[in-house]
Amino acid sequence: MKVLSKIIEHSFLVHLKDNRNFLFMLIFFALLPLVVSSLIIYFFQANQHLLTERTLPVLIGFHLAAIPAMAFALTPTTFIAVISGYFFSWSGLAGVLLAYPLAAVLGLKFGGMARDLVLSEHFYRNPRISDFLEKVRQYEFIMIIFTRLSPVLPFAMTNMAVSVLKLSVLPFMFATMIGMLPRTFIFFMLGMDAPEIWTFVQEPSLEGLHRLIPLVLIIISAAGLLWVTRRTIVQMHAVS
Repeated sequence: MKVLSKIIEHSFLVHLKDNRNFLFMLIFFALLPLVVSSLIIYFFQANQHLLTERTLPVLIGFHLAAIPAMAFALTPTTFIAVISGYFFSWSGLAGVLLAYPLAAVLGLKFGGMARDLVLSEHFYRNPRISDFLEKVRQYEFIMIIFTRLSPVLPFAMTNMAVSVLKLSVLPFMFATMIGMLPRTFIFFMLGMDAPEIWTFVQEPSLEGLHRLIPLVLIIISAAGLLWVTRRTIVQMHAVS
């Protein structure tokens, strides 16, 4: 409990009282993909002919559209993986693996612009915040991997949150791909095996060991992020 209280005490989230709009934006980008993806499901249920032609132009068009959809919080990334696996089988895996890093970079840039609109410069002038962020950046690569591992952390919300750190694009993109590969592959395979896609994406049913994998990823992700935060706090105490 002492470690947890120290993490909360030193976390920059404590200092967001004067920047509440940023917290509201994080919540907004966590909920928006769920709402929009539900509307997309109902749309395609009524227009299933739009994805019946599984040709190369349709595959390319789908994954090109998926890039801004994921980056701007219109759809969850797992939704794209499931749909791609179901309609395009193994051919869709290449599209997903190309769309994800591009969506991550676009989302990071978009998150940075949104951050500048709602987060004041006073936030970065706080010495405790600037010190905390500087120490966290030392672990930026491994931190992004742990963040992306978790199936419960929304893609767009994460982009917005880490935009506060002003990370380098290439390390961010590569770490995103490493962290997202396990959960992406799992949901892609589930999409390939789904008997009826629109029923499955509304109520995903995981059977056997598949039920344990998301839980394991969540635990690894949480443990990793706690480790990064704890290391950061230890370094801050060592300097002071």
